[in-house]
Amino acid sequence: MLSPRFPRASGARRAAEPAPWRRKALPQGRLVAVLLVATLATVGPILESTMGDGRGWTIGLLLLLVAPSLARAGGPRFHPLDPETYIPATYFLTVGYTPILKLLTSYGFHLPSYDAAAMEVGYAGATGCAIVCTAMSRLPESPNVERVVPVHRPKAMLDRDWAAILVGLFGLALVIAWIASIGVGQFFTMDYASNHLMEDGKGLLTSGWYLVKLVVAYLFLRFASVRKAGLPVPKTLLIAGSCFLATLLLTTVMGRRGPLVWTILAIGLTLHAYGIQIRRLWLAAGMVCVLFYGIAVEGARARQGRGFDAQITSAMSHLETIENPLEIGELRRIHSNLVSVVNERPPIVSYAGESWINAFLILIPKPLWNERPLSLGQRYVWWQAPDLARHGAGFAMSAAAEGYANLGLLGAAIQVGAMSGLFFMLPLLVAGARDATPLVRASGATLSAFAYNQFRGELTALLKIAVSLGIGVVGIVLLTSVVKLLRQWVIARQPAPGRPARSLHAAHLGRPPARSALQASRRP
Repeated sequence: MLSPRFPRASGARRAAEPAPWRRKALPQGRLVAVLLVATLATVGPILESTMGDGRGWTIGLLLLLVAPSLARAGGPRFHPLDPETYIPATYFLTVGYTPILKLLTSYGFHLPSYDAAAMEVGYAGATGCAIVCTAMSRLPESPNVERVVPVHRPKAMLDRDWAAILVGLFGLALVIAWIASIGVGQFFTMDYASNHLMEDGKGLLTSGWYLVKLVVAYLFLRFASVRKAGLPVPKTLLIAGSCFLATLLLTTVMGRRGPLVWTILAIGLTLHAYGIQIRRLWLAAGMVCVLFYGIAVEGARARQGRGFDAQITSAMSHLETIENPLEIGELRRIHSNLVSVVNERPPIVSYAGESWINAFLILIPKPLWNERPLSLGQRYVWWQAPDLARHGAGFAMSAAAEGYANLGLLGAAIQVGAMSGLFFMLPLLVAGARDATPLVRASGATLSAFAYNQFRGELTALLKIAVSLGIGVVGIVLLTSVVKLLRQWVIARQPAPGRPARSLHAAHLGRPPARSALQASRRP
């Protein structure tokens, strides 16, 4: 069976030796870096007051995008999977990509006033993101390989491996139960909007996908770490991980591209946090593939529910007729919603911070509280397009837009900064710690893999993902103990290995002793 080649150590025991002592960045150094980034954040307003038309916000936003990578602990470095580069870049996609593309293609190099106002809100969020990422930056640590490839059982399937597989199967069972509740025939004939509508009130079942993603990241880390240690890999790891990854292709049938993309990104972040460097060239090629994959799925959605042949034909025609592949419809819609919230000030919150409080209340399952508050996206679509709202539709509400709706520019900075630090930066730091276990590394990287998806969403969605992954981690830990007890019980039930029987000299206890040659010669 083919398997990728990773940089090898001479063995798991040698790889598990303590890493050489490194001088960590002093708190004073972090403070100086934070103050420099905070000072740099004043460039945007100054340039905007001088240049106007959104050009100052654009230049300032780009500066804040690269600031954490320049001020990171250990010196400047740009790698797409480093936390200081990855998190600001994912935020930039939600607030800066579309307006900057407009600016570059506009006549006279300027933005309309409504786009410039939205850029100011995006700039406030970028300030919070850059300051938090810089303040939390830490030196990378060499992993303790013994926590990932135990010396006493380097080639065997571990109890936690079996527990992870069981949790992944449980996640698939939840998804299958959701599909069965719809009806298999109806599931494959629904359009994209109906598919979303059928998920309403069944978030507990659809959260099974998050368990599958966590298990995939864990299994691929175990596979790669064993290979890096130069040891044979249990084929069960690769087979189980590949099968779980293949099941995520079902989401493409549902007209969704995100779940498969975020899972692959979770695998990359997990391996990167462990110290397996992925070349930038491969990442660039992956980004191009993701772009065309997204365009193809977008085209297939137009004919979803009308047969696979019609969807494939629609996807191919969409790829052929696309005029500007750099213009991404999803990012354009997210920016349009931000522009609407900033300029039209829809009455979607009753008081400052309401949606932040409701984000926790919405975690209560709908069967237990049918009158729970509506999400911000649902409120927005009732205000913007009531006809769509009656059919269960909702509009993506970016983190910057939600923060602005709650507390203005300060709210945008607070929400984006809090999400960057608590849900993305901190998990990646924990995943990259020296003594982190495979489960900790996989769970932290999987949560952070949703950075782009949640910067374009609401706080309540991010909380649901965090809770689902937390349940998965607890389930794996508990099942590990169960698997360990079962293994010990099976070993105890096995008979002890038999010993070879000794020659017995007494005739009545065993075979009679052989006669000597002298006795044989005297026999008549």
